[in-house]
Amino acid sequence: MDSKTAVLRWRRGQEAAAERIRDLTRAEGPLPERAVSESLAALDTLATMGMWPGPRDPVSESMVEAVRQRWVRIERRARQTPTR
Repeated sequence: MDSKTAVLRWRRGQEAAAERIRDLTRAEGPLPERAVSESLAALDTLATMGMWPGPRDPVSESMVEAVRQRWVRIERRARQTPTR
């Protein structure tokens, strides 16, 4: 068997295994407890690695900055408006 045939066979096996896992997951249905547990474990791992909380992406950061600026305008306007 040449290397190209071996790689193609390996890929077909990987795809078949992935399909089988998807089928089993679909049949098993949602498992909220497992999802929460795995999410918390991932966050703990990131925190241990010093990577949590992670940096925001530029789009999210600009959106946060826009909200902050709006709140500044709202607070200024509230201070200028006389109370009744």
